[in-house]
Amino acid sequence: MLKTAGLGASALAIGGGAALNSPTRHALAQDEEPKYGGAVAMSLADDDVSTFDPIIPFDNMAIWTMLLIYDQVIRVGPDGLSLEPGLAESWEVSDDGLTYTFNIREANFHDGTPVTANDVAFCLNRTAFDEASSMTFFFAAVENFEATDERTVVATLNDVWVPFEADLALFGASIYPQAAFEAQGDALWEAPIGSGAFMFESWDRGSQIVLTKNPSYWDEGKPYLDQLTFKVLTDSNARMLQFQGGELDIVTDVPFNQIEPLSQNPDYVTLPDDAAARIDIIALNVTRAPLDDKALRQAINYAVDKDAIIQNVLFGAGVPATSYLPLMAGHDPESPGYPFDLERARQLVAESNSPDGFAFELLTSVGDSVGSQVCQLVAAQLAEIGGQVTVTQLEPAVQTERVTVDVDYDASKSYYTTDIIDPSQLSTFAVLGDDDFKAMWTNYDNEEVNQLIRDAQSETDPDARLEMYHQIQALHLDDAPFIFLFYPTGRSATQSYIQNFHILPTGNYRLYETWRDDV
Repeated sequence: MLKTAGLGASALAIGGGAALNSPTRHALAQDEEPKYGGAVAMSLADDDVSTFDPIIPFDNMAIWTMLLIYDQVIRVGPDGLSLEPGLAESWEVSDDGLTYTFNIREANFHDGTPVTANDVAFCLNRTAFDEASSMTFFFAAVENFEATDERTVVATLNDVWVPFEADLALFGASIYPQAAFEAQGDALWEAPIGSGAFMFESWDRGSQIVLTKNPSYWDEGKPYLDQLTFKVLTDSNARMLQFQGGELDIVTDVPFNQIEPLSQNPDYVTLPDDAAARIDIIALNVTRAPLDDKALRQAINYAVDKDAIIQNVLFGAGVPATSYLPLMAGHDPESPGYPFDLERARQLVAESNSPDGFAFELLTSVGDSVGSQVCQLVAAQLAEIGGQVTVTQLEPAVQTERVTVDVDYDASKSYYTTDIIDPSQLSTFAVLGDDDFKAMWTNYDNEEVNQLIRDAQSETDPDARLEMYHQIQALHLDDAPFIFLFYPTGRSATQSYIQNFHILPTGNYRLYETWRDDV
């Protein structure tokens, strides 16, 4: 969820199984009969996995790898916008929306033991209530999870929580054997046991993770592949050399300047339409002068030419960001954003508390060449309205500490993605001002916005709920605690023999539906 080459989070949610004006995605059709066998090597571009304990991580590499090892009671569908049965083959919701009854299918863990309702209830209660869990805010409305028999789990809520089903598809709600955890404790995360499509085989830290096919997976006929190898390749040159040399079958985070050349080569398939729902921003500390001035923050947004950044840094692989929500359920397509308007920017500076100019420090990460280029362009553009912006490159861990722990910064280049298929998570993480995240550590705190976020979590009328999220976006945009930069397009590519590989808006990939046509 959290990554600093931009502070990345992950979230999206749907109430009642219906998307909030979901963006259109291409059909995920298969033209051929899948073939069985073979192995696939794929890059982990950000870093190594931090842990396989589902309740702990915020890093996407851990999140997306765990979703192949563990099952959840509900999972995101192949379109990336809907929900479908996971370990729960069906479920019912009480009329008052406070009781969910899950019917757990017959399945086995990778150690051969059966998945029981007790395992499910134990894991979900640990996610919701354990002091070590970083997922508790997703389950704030839950009173408890209880196994009422070997195949039934009942979730009791204290309040109506519309995104509850989407939250259960979260990586943090993964299921593992209670007995193994009680016997091994934290040692279990060194060789995790799930019931998912792939089984853990090995982990060479800093180098690679190997998973093998689960031959008794409950989703009949899947997976098609025998083995997955995830290679830790944080250097873009190393990634591309291995991909073009055939050592990688799937490459992620292709450098922007190489997307177009790859797309012209028939040996490769680029996936511009398959991307995590992501927004790149510059977070502004709204309690620190001069950025405590709303008029100045608006001026800064008008003065930043997002299209120029997209063309010069992203080589066209993105569109200007117009609200805090990425292109996902709940995003307002009518939101105007801040179009480039130097005249309006200069007028707002003149009306601000810094009519004679302003200065602030902008943080970015060492090694993030794209982030550095973006920040340098922003600094140059703001000079046109009297801004003196000092760009400071820090080690990622240092940047994270200054922003999220010390909150000792003026502005910081960041990004976030989504873990669920509903706008509730990102609204809480990036906008809500009176909780632990402090609106993504911007210290933004608007009482009207806070109330709308909370009201939307329990609003069961889809149209009314959608209108609430549109209002939240409009108010947040006007307050401008971010520089709204861009929504990047997909940056993954595969060898031409890889079939049915897709990155979902939630960032994960259903590799149990991927196959090779050369086996």
